[in-house]
Amino acid sequence: MADYVLLPHPGHGRLYLSGAFSAAAAELSALVPELTVAETALCGAPAYALSLPRPLTEVQLRTLAASSLFYALFLREGALLLPVEPPEWRAMPDELNTILKYPGKTNERFTRLLVHLAAAAAARLRPVPTLLDPMCGQGTTLFEAAIRGWNAIGVETLEQPLHKGQVYFERYLKTGRYKHKLREEPLVREGKRLGRAVQADYALSREAWQAEETRFIRFVRGDAAQCGLLLPRGCADALACDLPYGVQHGASGREGLRRDAAALTAQCAPGWFSALRPGGGLALAYNRHTTRRDALERALRMAGFAVLPPIPGLEHRVDQAILRDVLQAQKPL
Repeated sequence: MADYVLLPHPGHGRLYLSGAFSAAAAELSALVPELTVAETALCGAPAYALSLPRPLTEVQLRTLAASSLFYALFLREGALLLPVEPPEWRAMPDELNTILKYPGKTNERFTRLLVHLAAAAAARLRPVPTLLDPMCGQGTTLFEAAIRGWNAIGVETLEQPLHKGQVYFERYLKTGRYKHKLREEPLVREGKRLGRAVQADYALSREAWQAEETRFIRFVRGDAAQCGLLLPRGCADALACDLPYGVQHGASGREGLRRDAAALTAQCAPGWFSALRPGGGLALAYNRHTTRRDALERALRMAGFAVLPPIPGLEHRVDQAILRDVLQAQKPL
């Protein structure tokens, strides 16, 4: 038996409040199913005691280090706590996603959890996966993908937030002296213009640029319900999306701005199914106060997705009007 103590990121408690332990146990169990999680304390600070039959592998350590709550990890040996140095998993620094601030931005730590759950729902991922966010706003999810070294595609119906995210990322690449280039193209199908795409191709080092080992973020201005037309079939390994909560934010379907997340999902799911590779994973965040889980499940199944079992304890209160939860699904192989 191997025993560890995990010190959570200070922002984790602020995000989940009284539901911090339930959310932590749910995330950790989803990422490393063999783990047993219990509440403990470290020098008076909240912490989590982790137990599993054998020591964590390097892959498991990397997975834990990339989780939304990770701050520090210790191996317990009797009365001693030995610091554990996890493998580095970031391709770009966390500041990429924390510098940009704006009203309505999804919390970066929750976004990290959502991306992790989308990847966990996938049957397989390519060595450099591509993440799709079909309602990307200014790009929080896209930047989280870049931090991991992944490619990313974001679709957004509103010009202003998408343009702000694109400009911010270009400025970040210039400031960080990343080799990059931008290209813009109209998206036309059967003579009809459906939208516009701006793609930033970049490399993580000068040597990678010379070897043409690049990554990309593709910003697509278009309707989330038209992903099947806007995007190549099977272009994404995973899809992560923070659905409209029905309280303050709206998202676009064919009929304009909507607040009904289930109806919106029913419109969009066929296009999402087309954009995902076989075995691709999907994670949708939604407000349980305004959206029934069974309605979301029905919409996804109608499109061909296999809905995965709920993760107990993941739901948490954001404010009085929002009880947030996550639904996972997979495109069959």
